[in-house]
Amino acid sequence: MRLTRILKNGLAVAVAVIAVNTLQAQPAAPNSTPNQSGDQVNNSSTAIGNNQSQNQSGAPVTTPAQNTAPVENSSEKTSHRAKEFIKDAEQANSAEIALSQVAQSRAQNSDVKQLAQMMVTDHQACNQKAQAIAQAHGLSFDQSLDWVNQHEVNRLQKADEGNFDKDYTKIMLKDHVKAIKMFQKAANDIDEPDVKEFAANTLPTLRNHLRHAEDAARAIGMDDSTVNSIVKDLPQGGTD
Repeated sequence: MRLTRILKNGLAVAVAVIAVNTLQAQPAAPNSTPNQSGDQVNNSSTAIGNNQSQNQSGAPVTTPAQNTAPVENSSEKTSHRAKEFIKDAEQANSAEIALSQVAQSRAQNSDVKQLAQMMVTDHQACNQKAQAIAQAHGLSFDQSLDWVNQHEVNRLQKADEGNFDKDYTKIMLKDHVKAIKMFQKAANDIDEPDVKEFAANTLPTLRNHLRHAEDAARAIGMDDSTVNSIVKDLPQGGTD
């Protein structure tokens, strides 16, 4: 009887052990309605966590490539001839403005005063156009007068009162003959369309200035031979 009871107890224990092992070996049942948004959040969180762990560990983090190509400098496409003309045009305009501002306060003849006012107004407008073209071509020039032009302004400021009108008018005659030559050459030779157009469109204004300078010179008693000797080298059609 005792042996039989022991065998029964041992058999029961064996069955219980087998049942437990069977349950542990079975896989967990999948969730029949997975939470997709939750999975995405978890995946995102995992990715962020991975990046943060990489940053903290000192590993390099890949960033989007940036465009480091240099910006093309438009001045590199501008010819040397065009650059020199724009620089000379700005300098000539600035000189005429400075000289004529002196004449506005010192001239005595009314025709000379009117000539000076016209020069300041027109050359300021012309200089604005020249500066706009310079900017379009990536160019920048010092707006101060060069040594030659500043010396001319200083000399005019010190001119005797009795000779001032004659001195100023003679300067305007000479300067505008030079300017017409320069702008005419630029209109003929320069390839850049906007620079060529600027030169051609400015020529009528310069020729008009020269006509008024001739009239002012005669109004203050300058003889025709002196006027003609200054304008004799004018390009063909210079005052037309």
